[in-house]
Amino acid sequence: MNAFLPLLRAMVQNLPAPSPSARADVYSRARDKLVHQLETREPPLSEEQIERQVVKMRDAIVKIEQDYAAEG
Repeated sequence: MNAFLPLLRAMVQNLPAPSPSARADVYSRARDKLVHQLETREPPLSEEQIERQVVKMRDAIVKIEQDYAAEG
């Protein structure tokens, strides 16, 4: 299972009003923090390793947004 899914889902569910723009802000901040942490890690990670993690986070975001779209 994608480890980002429960974390991002909890962050979104804790929003006072989980509007699309509020959710996008959460995703953006989380993505920025993840990239920063991965880029400054010692020993350094390769670009491919970083990209794999970013893709996993993106997949989790897509799943969460699909769930919101299904709720309609």
